[in-house]
Amino acid sequence: MTMTDWAAFDRQLASRRRAIVEGLVEFVRLNSVSQESAKVRVTGEWLTGVLRVRRGLPEEGGPGQPLGDFADDDLGSLALYARGSADDKGPIWSHLHALELMDALGRSPTVNVKFIFDGEEEIDSPSLGPFAEAHRDLLAADVVILTDGPQHARGRPTISGGARGMMKVELVIEAARRDVHSGNFVAPNPAWKLNGLLASMATSDGVPLIEAFEEDVVGPTAAEHQMMAALPLDLPALEKDLGVRLPADYVERIMFHPTLTINGLQSGFVGAEANTIIPHRATVALDIRMVKNQQWTKVYGRLLEHLRAQGFTVIESGDEPLPDDLRGQAVRVVDKRGYDAAKTSLDLPVSREIIAAVERAHGGERAVLLPTMGGTVPMWVFTDILKIPTLLVPYANENNRQHGPNEHMKLDHLFQGIRTTAQLLTDLAAPPPA
Repeated sequence: MTMTDWAAFDRQLASRRRAIVEGLVEFVRLNSVSQESAKVRVTGEWLTGVLRVRRGLPEEGGPGQPLGDFADDDLGSLALYARGSADDKGPIWSHLHALELMDALGRSPTVNVKFIFDGEEEIDSPSLGPFAEAHRDLLAADVVILTDGPQHARGRPTISGGARGMMKVELVIEAARRDVHSGNFVAPNPAWKLNGLLASMATSDGVPLIEAFEEDVVGPTAAEHQMMAALPLDLPALEKDLGVRLPADYVERIMFHPTLTINGLQSGFVGAEANTIIPHRATVALDIRMVKNQQWTKVYGRLLEHLRAQGFTVIESGDEPLPDDLRGQAVRVVDKRGYDAAKTSLDLPVSREIIAAVERAHGGERAVLLPTMGGTVPMWVFTDILKIPTLLVPYANENNRQHGPNEHMKLDHLFQGIRTTAQLLTDLAAPPPA
C-alpha cells in the first residue's frame, strides 16, 4: 500500500523524534573522515554503506547541553553540533528513517529506490566514476536526487538543477635546500616568488587573469535570468553576517562563472614561532570552480600555460629531486584532481514532478529554484556517465558551517528531511514504458 494518510505519518514521526536524534548522535560520533579510509570503512560497516566528512579543526567548539536536558516538544528548535551532522550524515539519516517510518505504517514506496552513500566525496569521489562505468545496469534509474548542500537562507525548500565542477591543485616553489638566516644570507625567497605568481593569476578582488580562463563558458538563458531575479537573496544581510562587501552580481558569479580561490598558503613561520629566516619552500593550495561546458582538464592546461608564461618551469611530479639550476625557477604541481560541472533542466517532466512533491512535503510552500548551485558534488557521474537526469534537493540548513568549526544540523531540518524523502518516494511514479 502507498502512503496516503500523511497525518498518521506525521504523528509517527513526532513519537519517534527523540530516538531518531539519539541514533544520529551515535552516527556522528563515528569517525568517518575521508582522509582516514580505515575509519570510513568502520562507519560504513556500521551503516551498511559509507559516507564521508571533512577533517575537524583545532578551534572546533566545545560540548553543548546534553540531549536529556530537553523535552520532546523542544527538539524541533534545537541543532546538533558535530562534524558531519549537516554534511552529510543528517540527510542520510533522514532517508533511512523515512523508509523505516513508512514500513512501520505498512506503506511502500511507489518507486524502486537505490541509495548511494559516497565515502569519498570530500576527496573528489575517485572511485564513483569507475564504479558507475562498471555497473551501468545496476545503477540504471529514471532520476537521481542528491541531498547534499544547504537550503535557502529563509528555510524554504530548495531545488538545484546543477553543480559546478572543480579542480584542486597545490603549487610549490622551492629555492635553497634549507631555511637560511635572513641577516647572514641574501638568497631567493620562494614566498616572494609565489606572491608575484599569484598576483599575476588574479586581481586583489579575486577576478581571474589567466588567459582564456572563461573559454567555453555559456551564459544564463532568459529563463535562468528570471530564476536568478526571483531568488529571495538579502545581500545586505549576508554582508552584515560576513562583515565584508560582496559584488552586486553575486548570484551570477556563483552560478555562471568560474572562480579561482586561494584555499591556503604555507611558508616559513608566523606567530609565536616566527623567526628571522628566508624560507626555502612556499606552497599554495588552490581550487578552481568551473561551470557547465568547461572541461577541467582543459582549464588545467590553461593554468600550466600561465605558469610557463610567467617564466617558470613546470614540474608535474611531487617526488623527483629538484635540479639546482631550477631552484627558485620552477613550480612543482602536486595533488592535482578534479571533475566537470553538470546540469539538468528544471523544465523536464520529472523535474517538475520532484518540485511539486518537495513543495507538498513543505505544506505547499514554493520552492526556491536554482539553475545550478555554486558548490561541487559528483553530479557528472550520473548525468554524463549514466545519462540520468539529476537534481539536488538539499536538506541541511543554510549557514550550517560545513567544512568548518561548529558545523551543525538544525533538527527541524532533519525531521523535515524525513517527511520530504517519504513524499518523494510516494509521489514519484515510474514513467510508462516507451
